[in-house]
Amino acid sequence: MDFPHLVFPFPALKLLKSPALHYAALGGLWYAAVSLWGAPPAAPPLLIPASRVESALQEYERLSGRPLSPEESRIVTKAVVDQEVLYAYAKMLGLDKDPVVEQRLAQIATFVSENPHEAKSVEERADEAVSLGIGEGDLVVRRIMIDGARRLIRAGILVREPPDPLLEQYLRDHPEQFQRPARTRLSQILIDAHKPRAEQDARDLLHRLRRDAVPPDQASHYGDAGLVKPELPDLPERELERLFGYRFTTELAKLPVGEWSGPVASRYGMHLVFVRERVMEHTPPLAEVRKEVRTEVRAKLADEWLAVRLEQLKGEFSIQIADGDKTEESKL
Repeated sequence: MDFPHLVFPFPALKLLKSPALHYAALGGLWYAAVSLWGAPPAAPPLLIPASRVESALQEYERLSGRPLSPEESRIVTKAVVDQEVLYAYAKMLGLDKDPVVEQRLAQIATFVSENPHEAKSVEERADEAVSLGIGEGDLVVRRIMIDGARRLIRAGILVREPPDPLLEQYLRDHPEQFQRPARTRLSQILIDAHKPRAEQDARDLLHRLRRDAVPPDQASHYGDAGLVKPELPDLPERELERLFGYRFTTELAKLPVGEWSGPVASRYGMHLVFVRERVMEHTPPLAEVRKEVRTEVRAKLADEWLAVRLEQLKGEFSIQIADGDKTEESKL
């Protein structure tokens, strides 16, 4: 199983951002192991067909519509090596015994079998496919196993609870991800646009509302019926613009809080508006967005751990890109 918390205490996860320190620690452990038990066993070979790398390079060239630069070719080759390492690791973990993988392997074995109607279990058919080596090139099997290895590595972080200081630091460093838009809560009275004196009627009604100090929750019987309710909850600018239009929201931003104002034009007519509350755009405190921040932090740490663990795994294999009798050791 791949659980990094068996190696690193959680507060030390920030050290994953320091490859030099990470590899220095690994080197020290390796040196100690060699000193105590002698030379380490030779790394198992991992032969990657050159045709697989070439196929990936050609596919990326086709998608980009131009020859790849040396740096782009290196990145593509590295991606292929990473996939092969994860696949080899998945086999070491026994993920080829996953029920979904076995079902797929059994289907392949049945398809190529000389006697496909012979009574055999899924496990027997899957073992048959493995023994014949016919599952190695199946893209579905490879995708399932590689994804399984990747998920297992990341799971070691995703199951952990990040400490509050780490969450708070992430919120400070990435406020834009959790920004809350400005919101306005208002009451409004409509004077229908089809009336010949709509704007003047609205001004006259505004004078009455102010003179009589009519509270907004008692003003619903004034004005004309419309498609928008007189009392509205706090809404972001985008929603207000959807209801009333851009011109209305532009003017609304200029109105004071706690008094009747207007008239403000919309597609419906003229509005008298009482702004009850206005909340400006802001980054909320951690208590309000803890779940969102925790999700982002876990994902980031899991991605960092996956990158580190992948480099570890590369060091555990003797990786070679093989082209027939010619092999080349990979440094990616």
